[in-house]
Amino acid sequence: MDMCISDQFVPPQFKTYDGTTDPEAHIKSFTNAMAFRTGCDAIWCRTFSLSLEGEALEWFNSLPNGSVENFKSLSNTFIEQFAASRVQDVTLVDLMNLKQGKDEPVKVFMDQFTKTVRRVRGLSLEMTLQYVMSALRLGPFKESVCRTPPKTLEELRQRATDQARVEEMKQNYRREIQEAKDRSEGKREGQSHRPGTSKRREGPEVPVFHNILS
Repeated sequence: MDMCISDQFVPPQFKTYDGTTDPEAHIKSFTNAMAFRTGCDAIWCRTFSLSLEGEALEWFNSLPNGSVENFKSLSNTFIEQFAASRVQDVTLVDLMNLKQGKDEPVKVFMDQFTKTVRRVRGLSLEMTLQYVMSALRLGPFKESVCRTPPKTLEELRQRATDQARVEEMKQNYRREIQEAKDRSEGKREGQSHRPGTSKRREGPEVPVFHNILS
């Protein structure tokens, strides 16, 4: 607190932390932003409260005087305090449990699969392809990946995007056909109930006899 901060020091704009998200991610974001301003540890400790709000700011303000020795100890205490909000590591078991649903679009599944892959540490392309093949349902996209395996994860993502575009086009076509069918049926119903339209009487027709006067 005795550190004199120059008037020329302008703290960066932080994404404030309220205690509900990963504390480690916030520390990384804070240190990356502060590294461009100053390397002074005391200023880092003084500025840290500007990146907090809500419950997290209340926690910071409740710290006993003299309890912060340096930013390392402050960040460790901060992470320990909000450890319940840490993002759990993703394992290979989580990846193995991913399966494309029967009616799940390729785009929705591949978005989830790609996010999961990025959170699994040390996963090679060969293993990624092995898991995606077992996760995909039978269909044109799985057959395409099987015949010509992609060379990179980006290529896999791009091919999935192309397949999603084809699926969307087919879905739009089916919807247009159904709408045209509904309009056609609606016209036929409207014609059958049009005023003035005669209906045939039910039951056998009774012949009419006329009296002939001789």
